[in-house]
Amino acid sequence: MSFSGKPATVVEQTIENNGFWPDLSLAEFQKAYRLPGEYLSEVLVTQLELAMAEVNQDLRKLANSWKSLGITEVATADPLLLEERAFKVKLYKRAVYCRAKATALTDYATVTRREVAENTGKEAPERADQYLAFSQQAIRALQGRSRITVSLQ
Repeated sequence: MSFSGKPATVVEQTIENNGFWPDLSLAEFQKAYRLPGEYLSEVLVTQLELAMAEVNQDLRKLANSWKSLGITEVATADPLLLEERAFKVKLYKRAVYCRAKATALTDYATVTRREVAENTGKEAPERADQYLAFSQQAIRALQGRSRITVSLQ
């Protein structure tokens, strides 16, 4: 049961990726990111698919460089070619799940709205911004970049 009084249903569903990056799990997303029971699983799957496509696009250059080394799948890559592959899989999933949660947070107000039960902790725009920042940090870590970049002009 979630705090809203609605059952927190965890749905076992795999979201297939492109074969290079790992598949995603709706249940893993729901459990790890504590999503309210108000969300329909279909909505969450759509948010995961969109976030996955965006992150894959952001990591396209990195994926191509790894593919040129002979890596065909991150999760099963030869550790001599790709060190810390399990950690890289976790970073990838964090990037996607945080981006999907940011979208879910901004959508929350349209899912249910009762003034007496309003929860600004779930809905506040800065919460969504924070999850987008988490996603971007994970992408930068995969790319071997620090959290910030400074350029002189």
